[in-house]
Amino acid sequence: MSTARIVPPTEEELEKEKQAILGLKFLEIIWCVICIGIRAVGVHDDLEPFPHEMFFCGVYVGYALISVFFFVIVCCGYCKVNYVIEAVVSLAGFVAFAACGFRAMYHVEEDVHMRFLTDKGEWYHEFFIISRLESIFSMQTAGIFLVHGILMLDVLHGRNKEDYEQLRLVPFWVPPYRKLMRFCCICCCGRY
Repeated sequence: MSTARIVPPTEEELEKEKQAILGLKFLEIIWCVICIGIRAVGVHDDLEPFPHEMFFCGVYVGYALISVFFFVIVCCGYCKVNYVIEAVVSLAGFVAFAACGFRAMYHVEEDVHMRFLTDKGEWYHEFFIISRLESIFSMQTAGIFLVHGILMLDVLHGRNKEDYEQLRLVPFWVPPYRKLMRFCCICCCGRY
């Protein structure tokens, strides 16, 4: 049985959590946009386009929009962060992006043209290259969502004094973070 006492978080501790959430949301947005771009290039290929599947588009665009939405809410402080929703959405994003990564390479395995290529021939085939890129970035995005979900579950588990003493963020991003906060709050709600 743990004897660690649960303490309410201070303003500084909440600010650290907010910075971590915003950093992860920013990475999620960037990687989702990269996945959207790779998918768009693959679908519009003249020689051998990607199969048209709404699953990929729905996951990539949907989670990009969800991440932007949550980023604005957290950045401008419209409401408090609901850690349960953040954890559920992030862990569902992990599952969805991991499925996209596996599905992208499944299309390579099932492609008629790829079956008759040698191992060296695959490396130079454009369909293989773009599918591999999509799979790699989908798996990386899944990893980002997994880290975000685990962080939210850790925060949900409890706020022990020892946990906050170990949570030390490198302060190199504090000045850009403050400028971003000022810019977002002025643009979104006209106040700072």
